[in-house]
Amino acid sequence: MKTLTTLLLLSLAMATPALADRAGGGGGSGRGSSDHDRARSAVEREEILPLSKILGSVRNRFGGRVIKLDLESDDGHYVYELKLITPEGRIIELEVDAATGLPIGGPEDSERDEDK
Repeated sequence: MKTLTTLLLLSLAMATPALADRAGGGGGSGRGSSDHDRARSAVEREEILPLSKILGSVRNRFGGRVIKLDLESDDGHYVYELKLITPEGRIIELEVDAATGLPIGGPEDSERDEDK
């Protein structure tokens, strides 16, 4: 029994750094921290607007709250991809140009199947 407990603890200790890297932690060696650094650097170079400005604009225009957010880059052009839930319970997916803060296209309404 003591051997099994020791093996389980050793396995957990070995897995923890890998899980931290995958979650964006882990001292800067994982992909998450490099994405964060790249975004911060783009804001500092004034290539994109700070997230706080984007979120303020989105809240004023659409209401609700953000439930998912990604910053994507395609050949140096950054786009914030957001998923919102409105006060009425509707789910809206939205792309926003990270440089201008303007929506790209219209919001996609992703209402749940049971609401239709």
